Amino acid sequence: MTTEIEVVQRPTAFLVGLPVIGRFDELGTLVPAAWDALRDAVAGTGLSGPFAELSVELGQGRYHETLGVLVEDTGGGLPQVPGAVVGVVPAGRWVQVTHEGPREAIAATFGRLLEWLEESGHQAGEHKLDTGYRLDGAPETHVVAVQLG
Repeated sequence: MTTEIEVVQRPTAFLVGLPVIGRFDELGTLVPAAWDALRDAVAGTGLSGPFAELSVELGQGRYHETLGVLVEDTGGGLPQVPGAVVGVVPAGRWVQVTHEGPREAIAATFGRLLEWLEESGHQAGEHKLDTGYRLDGAPETHVVAVQLG
């Protein structure tokens, strides 16, 4: 189940986590392995999220994904995650929708957002964000978002 699509203004945020770089057809293997590695990396650190995935298309079918802890206010500094990189989630206008359902259906929800953008005359930016991941196996509610170009 998903909710209605909305255009929102997001502040700059940071994603502290593990990088994944690969072709689209490789991400189905690389990303789950990175989530497992992130679970191991944050074990014992006390970090409980929110966990998210930031995606940037590099061109020629290659993507740079960052999976980690989403930090929207750096007043307290960035969390420490062994082996982590910091991805920047740019401020600006984003289109987003809430996704409730299996992780496997998230790609279809992103497809719905991209279709809505095309039909409404908007241009997609280069960043995609998916928040709501949990490392403890509990049920998830995701907010999937596409930066407006």
